[in-house]
Amino acid sequence: MIDLPINLKEFPPELHRIVKSWYSWQATYLRKMRMPLPQSGAKVDNSSQTPDWATRPPTMTDNETLRFLDDYEVAYFLVLGKDGYYIDKKSRGSRKNLWMFRRFDDAEKYMLFLISQEAWPGRYSDSPSYRWYQEGLHPGITLTKPDPVNYPGRVSITVDGEPIDRGWMPEHDAVAASHLMLLSFEELDGALRQGIPPDWFSFNIITAT
Repeated sequence: MIDLPINLKEFPPELHRIVKSWYSWQATYLRKMRMPLPQSGAKVDNSSQTPDWATRPPTMTDNETLRFLDDYEVAYFLVLGKDGYYIDKKSRGSRKNLWMFRRFDDAEKYMLFLISQEAWPGRYSDSPSYRWYQEGLHPGITLTKPDPVNYPGRVSITVDGEPIDRGWMPEHDAVAASHLMLLSFEELDGALRQGIPPDWFSFNIITAT
């Protein structure tokens, strides 16, 4: 294992777990790209000694926005809104709000899902996302179209038996998302790692807050 000290002082406490997850999964990404991993004890800061992560590490772009995934071409942001948690996608200079979650834990899980997809080292057809898409909508989830006129491609996602939906997203994303809604963060992380050699997750993350 490689000891990796990271400083979390920049981030609100509720974001610490997803930031640590990015670094954990980035070891797999670097291996996929056949790039060197940092040496044990390497500092994670803005100095010239910072490791080459191949993509941009997570950072707060303002008090309410976390840029949690950025490969220099496509970037994803979590916006901590007053009425929900929004995930935006920026590509070719255009930024769009594509996903909204009423609960932080659902937004956190979807961020983990996106991070894992970026780092996935094998064929897409072997990935959890593809498997869930092939399985179809989770039987405990219902999709509805709350505003088909103004947002024809958007669906709300509801866990059966709950009085209100968990949020909304593009319809083509909802099938895979339905499978993570009923998992805990730890269960999802384990499911996403299936098919990846355990030693590809090489970092022992040491945090300073």
